[in-house]
Amino acid sequence: MHDRTTTLGSQARAPRTPHLSRRSFLAGAVTAAGLATLPSLTGCAPVGQDGDDPNPLANSGGESRLLGDQLNPQEAAAEASGDVSAIFSPLKIAHVTVKNRLGKSCAGSELQESTDWPDEKMLAFYEGFCEGGLGMIVYEQSLLFPSTGSMDTSALPPMDGAAVDLPPMDGTAGDMPPLDDVAAAPDMEAVMPSGLSGFLGIYDDAGIPAHREIADRIHRHDVVLIAQMLDVTTATGAAASTVKEEGTLEMAMVPALMQTTEQVQAEQQAFIDAAVRYKEAGWDGIELNASCNHYFSTFLSRYANTERTDQYSGESIENRARILTEIIEGIRAHVGEDFIVQVLYSGIEGNVASLGDDTGCTSIEEAIEFAKLFEAAGASSLHVRSQLYGHHNGGFQPDVLHFHEHGDTGYGTVIDYDRHFGGLIDGSHDGAGALIEVAARIKEAVSIPVGTVGYMDPRAEPDLMNRAIADGKIDFMLMTRPLIADAAIAQKLEEGRRDEVAPCTRCMTCFVAPFSFGTPSYCRVNAAHTRAFTEEMPEGYAPLPADEPRSVMVVGGGPAGMEAARIAAERGHRVSLYEREDHLGGLTELAAVVKGTHERIADHIAYLSRQLELTGVDVHLGTEVDLDYIVGVAPDIVLIACGGDLSRNAPLGSAGSIVTLADLRAAQLAGDEALAELIAGERVVVYGCELEACNIAEYLVRAGRTVDMVSPSGAESLYQGAPTWPKLMGTTWLRTHGVRMHFQAGDLVVEDGSVTFADERGVTATVPFDLLVDARPPQAQPELLAGVREAGIAAHGVGDAYAPGTIANAVARANLVARNLEAIDGFGALELGDDQYGATATGIGEVTVVLTVKDGAIVDAAVDTSNETAGIGHDLGEQFALQIVEKGAIDAVSGATKTSTAVADALADCKQQAGL
Repeated sequence: MHDRTTTLGSQARAPRTPHLSRRSFLAGAVTAAGLATLPSLTGCAPVGQDGDDPNPLANSGGESRLLGDQLNPQEAAAEASGDVSAIFSPLKIAHVTVKNRLGKSCAGSELQESTDWPDEKMLAFYEGFCEGGLGMIVYEQSLLFPSTGSMDTSALPPMDGAAVDLPPMDGTAGDMPPLDDVAAAPDMEAVMPSGLSGFLGIYDDAGIPAHREIADRIHRHDVVLIAQMLDVTTATGAAASTVKEEGTLEMAMVPALMQTTEQVQAEQQAFIDAAVRYKEAGWDGIELNASCNHYFSTFLSRYANTERTDQYSGESIENRARILTEIIEGIRAHVGEDFIVQVLYSGIEGNVASLGDDTGCTSIEEAIEFAKLFEAAGASSLHVRSQLYGHHNGGFQPDVLHFHEHGDTGYGTVIDYDRHFGGLIDGSHDGAGALIEVAARIKEAVSIPVGTVGYMDPRAEPDLMNRAIADGKIDFMLMTRPLIADAAIAQKLEEGRRDEVAPCTRCMTCFVAPFSFGTPSYCRVNAAHTRAFTEEMPEGYAPLPADEPRSVMVVGGGPAGMEAARIAAERGHRVSLYEREDHLGGLTELAAVVKGTHERIADHIAYLSRQLELTGVDVHLGTEVDLDYIVGVAPDIVLIACGGDLSRNAPLGSAGSIVTLADLRAAQLAGDEALAELIAGERVVVYGCELEACNIAEYLVRAGRTVDMVSPSGAESLYQGAPTWPKLMGTTWLRTHGVRMHFQAGDLVVEDGSVTFADERGVTATVPFDLLVDARPPQAQPELLAGVREAGIAAHGVGDAYAPGTIANAVARANLVARNLEAIDGFGALELGDDQYGATATGIGEVTVVLTVKDGAIVDAAVDTSNETAGIGHDLGEQFALQIVEKGAIDAVSGATKTSTAVADALADCKQQAGL
């Protein structure tokens, strides 16, 4: 019944006097920059829980044709043994005891706004992990220089052990080549927008009290706290040399500006001084980030360090490591032996932008020598990553290289994990535990603890992780995305409650950098991530108990309906859920078949099903629900989550070779043979280019079909709704696999065996096909919601039934509506204050405009476009709100025609109400 999508959303407004009530705000919708697609597989065994991964091509009757599947066969997932004893054994780093081997890696939360004191929502974010049983936290960075970004040594506060204590060596700046591109004082705001400017400072003693507050809050939970140290001002490009990384993904965009010797030593001293302040603030240690294109890595790697002639040149292993070994020695001289100094660096490097050309890349043998030097200098522990030139996050999120194909680089080439990167990166577990063997080689050469990162998800692969620790390959493991999905993952695993862990589905909704700096990071599974303690969710992560328990009827058993039911039941409401099919999951079944197993959609549905059991939701399967049925049940509140209408789009033609999403869904329910028969045919045209269409195109390519995509939209709509990385890599993947794309197709004529249209060039084109798949997204079906309200029963819509979108959108709105059932109007009316006028119109989903009018003039505007296209809805709402206040009208946005039209219609209605 349900589907795969929805949005509840945040309200965008002109930056004047925010005035919408929480009640009217929630009557609109809530933002969730999500991924999703057609949704997930209910009939499949959850990945890594109860059986082998389902073959996404089994339904088409053939084996995969992809090179990545042939080069990188995957180990079948086996039922977990339940042994996590090694993971939950204690570990000593320096003289500090960590209660288990699980740590949070440093990945910026973007939750800190104040520059003077830790925000409560930031502290709650980290304390949630502590309460959930984590052993160690690597906290995100604080500024090592004032926010102006100045690297002038005169800006550094005087301390003992200043740069003069650094060992003098030949090869000073006077011997360096003339540098036109020397690192100047960077303009932080120009490079890093205000959305990322919320950093605390540790560059002088004034920052110590704020950091002591963090330490006190974390230590009350018996959790070890260390600070990752990374000079964020170097995002402007300060580096060892002017060598610029090739490729188009992420850090390749950052200019390379060589620092002088004096500037290098100013950096070193800033790190030493900051480490001393962390010690004074009560922290357990620090971590030096020297991997994945960051500042120190440009010194360690021969790839970048090719131009220096001073003591930090690339001429020897010792010189390359010197910038770090001198910092380690300087820190150790001031803090003693009971303070952790951890080095995060690359155990192996490779060039994925030019796959196979690893000229200058660090080998495992070099990484081992670095490890020895770091230990000799006084390092307490090592955190091993990889560095993949051309693909920044592939170095610490190796599973992203498996998103579309096992070993997909994002550049049209495929990694052979047996041969590339020295054969050390493991590509046989869909990206999980990829760097264990790299870390193991380094651990053999040192006596200090060694840990690693790289989709180290102990829920998904508990035996792999536990065995790596028990066998002595690694000492500890670091993660972030699994913790975002479920902060209590450690406690649940230790107590044997693995089936209660909310799964990270690796959808990448949470990781939008670098192309969307300032865009909120969301989670498909955990709607509270980044929403807790905001206007959308002021109560924080845990929903509040209901003031008065009520009977709540949920119609639809997809992710939106299940999420709404579990939250409502957790709050104390009496909840019953009705699903038309004989199992839960809705359209996510079809999504899991189309998308394959990588995103672990089946795990998500299994988790939600388990939550319904634990919260006591009364589930009715195989039950068709209509208005009369609802009236007969007579609940207090109804949540309509019955999914979008797959048949509401206007037919493209009457030829028998046209297949709709409704046809695919019916065939999938009928079984493998029915689906295989439905998609038979060599040449396939996919109509559409949004996320659903792209997923179907990928599925057909894997099945060996020749695919053309024809869309009435422009190229900017390709993968519309997908997060950054799947979209960027998927676009290249489709083109590499020969998918021809025809955008802005108009005057469409579909005949038996061909489609003719006017393309973006203004010429007529004809594409022959054996099968045409109409992959346009489903439409909302508001009739049941309206009927229930007319019958006098409070009701809310969630999921595709309300506004088609993504799984992340669906879960977000469902969660927020269920948290606020008593507080929001269940009859569809906006609650408006004095001098306010509101109206709603339909675009892709609903948009809401509210005007505040005084003396015949618009003085404030709020525009909620959060049920529109995921990832741009919030920004568009702010843009429209500003325009309305400034000129009483909006400008149409290219690529968002439906949204622009809907906002204009709602605005016209508001102005008419106000007599403007």
